[in-house]
Amino acid sequence: MTSDNGMSSISRNRANSAGRVLSAGFHRDTVSDYVRALAVAQQWRSQHVNPTEQCFAKVLDCSKGISRSVATFRLKRMISIVRKIQRPNTHFKLGELDDIGGCRLIVESNEQVRHAASWLASNLPLKNGSADKDYIARPQDSGYRSRHLLCSIASDSASYHVEVQIRTRLQHCWSTAVEAAGEIYGTEYKSPVVRADADGDDERRLCFFKIVSSLFALEEHAPQVPGFVGDYATLVRQLHDLDCTRSILDDLNAAVDSVFIADTLEASSELFLLKLSRESQYLDVESFRADELEEALRRYDAVERRIELPGDGTSTSDEAGYDNAVLVYARDAEQLAIAYPNYSTNVRFFLDKVNGYLEP
Repeated sequence: MTSDNGMSSISRNRANSAGRVLSAGFHRDTVSDYVRALAVAQQWRSQHVNPTEQCFAKVLDCSKGISRSVATFRLKRMISIVRKIQRPNTHFKLGELDDIGGCRLIVESNEQVRHAASWLASNLPLKNGSADKDYIARPQDSGYRSRHLLCSIASDSASYHVEVQIRTRLQHCWSTAVEAAGEIYGTEYKSPVVRADADGDDERRLCFFKIVSSLFALEEHAPQVPGFVGDYATLVRQLHDLDCTRSILDDLNAAVDSVFIADTLEASSELFLLKLSRESQYLDVESFRADELEEALRRYDAVERRIELPGDGTSTSDEAGYDNAVLVYARDAEQLAIAYPNYSTNVRFFLDKVNGYLEP
């Protein structure tokens, strides 16, 4: 069996075997085994391109019917894949990961989330079993709220798992702020292992995000975070009383860098390839018409290959130097900013919301 790029396809079992080598970590006496396993993992990741593209085409169709929605396409970065299967006290298998290929739909309301989930479930092949995970109706203990559909997409005579996340802008900016805080404090707050072992400052910061998530849920008339159920006044008082609230807001505010956009957006475009250099906060934007999806996906794949395989001697000047890329469908610059692969727009929105709660 060969993949679309002409290479022999990696089977799920072979991916799992490589994952076991990677999960053990990099050791001086197993360098060659680790390098071979990493190459297998990279090929397994690349085999998710076509099925994720198929899924994204349906997400685009759904987005076009929902006013002010934003759709994004991305593959999980190799460094994130390796970190996930190396988490202590977990048993993630490389071949069973559901989120190597991912699409996201950001909408304005939970009603739109429900509409989108229903439409997509009727138009995409869902994975058997727990294919619909509703973290809005049942928020995670961390405060995370979103709706996930797990799809099983056929490609190369095999099937691949692709995750579709559907969330409101409030839910999206909360999740982005948690990621930003993780980078600021050097702690992966999204990790269940990290949350389970958290104490001291980390525990208080996690509490802050749970309270804010429950306040956001109140605004959306949705279930609140377990253990943080209360009315508006009670939750705001808890925010005021938490001794880390002001420092978190100050640190997030300090971390919000302005982003320099390289190109003027074309009015006729609806598809955008965003390429970010975090070090310089330089955002390069390539624009495409909605009927140029195939070309946009081809360019995304070219950029991703340069990001994932740096220094291989094949990088070209317009594809080198970036460390994050995302393909976005949006109908105006304001909506496009929600999907920027840095923290500026969404963390500012988060800060405005939380500071509004704290005002007398």
